Amino acid sequence: YDEDFHGAAASVRQAWQANPDIAQLNENLLVQETKEGLDIVIQDQQGEPMFAEGSKYPTENARKAIAALGPILEKLGSQVEISGHTAAGGIYPNARYGPWELSSDRANVVREILSEFGLSDQYVTAVSGRASNEPFFPDHPDLASNSRIEITVLYAAPPVPPGMAP
Repeated sequence: YDEDFHGAAASVRQAWQANPDIAQLNENLLVQETKEGLDIVIQDQQGEPMFAEGSKYPTENARKAIAALGPILEKLGSQVEISGHTAAGGIYPNARYGPWELSSDRANVVREILSEFGLSDQYVTAVSGRASNEPFFPDHPDLASNSRIEITVLYAAPPVPPGMAP
């Protein structure tokens, strides 16, 4: 299992480096192996947002970075969770559309792009918006980098509760 995930992390990095449009986003893209599996983070940087302000749609280059993940994640065949996060202090002109709606919509748009580029919905176990509740930099919740999408590829299939049969 670990070998597959290590290979997948390398594949993600290679796919991103091979495309010059994505390569310029190097500071915005993060792939790390964790206890849970593979954590892929696509985050804003000061002056280089992955999504236009207040928009659920990624920039063209961010879209390419997300699209490159589809075939890699499909080949892994593992469960995937997608979460959207916003930085604190954002301005939302529409009182009915705030950080919860935006972070949820962004995560779902990412799921749609991954699906369009090869990731079967059967592998997606959760799509969630977290608003600004889990900042990447807890001491600086308003930093642009807290605004991000996290795609977590899980090592293990979710356990079947005891006493449940297929």
